[in-house]
Amino acid sequence: MPGCSIRAVWVLNNAGNVVFSRRFPVVERQWRIACKKEEQKLDEGKLVSSLSSRLPTDGEITQGFIDRKQRDGSVSGYGIRIASSQKGSDSWVDDPITRHVISLQLDQNVESAPPFLLWPLVLHIKGQYCILVLPLVEPYHLMMYEKICQRDDCGNPNEVKKNSFPGESLSSLLLDLPCITGYGFLQASWQYYVGHVC
Repeated sequence: MPGCSIRAVWVLNNAGNVVFSRRFPVVERQWRIACKKEEQKLDEGKLVSSLSSRLPTDGEITQGFIDRKQRDGSVSGYGIRIASSQKGSDSWVDDPITRHVISLQLDQNVESAPPFLLWPLVLHIKGQYCILVLPLVEPYHLMMYEKICQRDDCGNPNEVKKNSFPGESLSSLLLDLPCITGYGFLQASWQYYVGHVC
C-alpha cells in the first residue's frame, strides 16, 4: 500500500475519554479488502486472532487506552522492558520508538472471542490531549508486529540475529512503513536531544 493513508484519528482527554474521532470509510474499505486477501493466503485455522477487519468504537478505544496506561505505567509507556512488562505489551518490545508508535489490545465484546491488536497507532501528546492516528498498513505488518511482541528475545539485537529470520525486528518492520517511520524518528530524536542538552 504505497503512500500514507489514514484509517482513523482519535483525540482523547487526560481522563482517557474520546472527545473527537474521525474515520475514513474509503481507506477502511481498502483495509477490509486487504484483510480478505490475507485470509485467503492463510491456511484454514491458522489465521492470527489479532487480524480484525473492523474498526473499534470510541468506547473500545477509551477502554483499551486506559488499560494500556495502567499496564505500562503512563500514557506514553516506558519504551523499554522493565520488571513489570507483560509479554505482548509495547514495553516488552524494548524499543524507545514504542513510546510514539503504540498498540492497543481491544476486547471484541463477543463471548469467548480473543482480543485483537490495533497497531500502529501514532501517539502525539499535546497539552492535556492525546492524539492517536491509525495509518493504513498491510495486514502482514500487523501480524509481524504481534509475532515480535510475543518473542522473549525482542529488543536484543544479538538474540534477534541468532534466533530469527532476517527482517523480524521492530527496526526492520518500521523501515518498511514510511507512513510512521519519519514521525517516530523525529519524535525519538527530539526527546533524545532535549534529554541530553537540557
